[in-house]
Amino acid sequence: MRTQAYTLIELIFVIVIIGILSGVGFYYFKPHYLQNDRDFLELQLNTVRYEGINYDKRSPSGNMDYSIGCIAQSDFFTSRTTIDQHYKIHATFTLTPNENILCFDTLGRLHNGTDGNKTTQNSLLANDIVITLSYNNEEKNITIDHFSGDLR
Repeated sequence: MRTQAYTLIELIFVIVIIGILSGVGFYYFKPHYLQNDRDFLELQLNTVRYEGINYDKRSPSGNMDYSIGCIAQSDFFTSRTTIDQHYKIHATFTLTPNENILCFDTLGRLHNGTDGNKTTQNSLLANDIVITLSYNNEEKNITIDHFSGDLR
């Protein structure tokens, strides 16, 4: 009388194959931290740009909030809403040319924050801003067009 069963060697062979497949799968399904950081920063910049387009600073009043439509370098990866509060940056970034504050006016044009974030003609930038994100010897760029404010 013979029973149908798997031998110990067959079970060990199956476990080894599963281990090899999971090791290979783990390598290919690692998180893409650099792309995630780029997407998060692009979302932050687009949010600030749309705030600036929606908030007209041309006719100042006594209670004008000049910080609307502006973002500082130190705030690129800080929480603006409750959704972002748990985001952790992995990449390092540099701006070329180096501007501490970026502001967008109602036309979407790019300004620096030298005039107290008032987006005057004197603060209008003449060159595109390139933000370079680096992580694990890889780089991704975000270019902000100085005239239209579009992100590429």
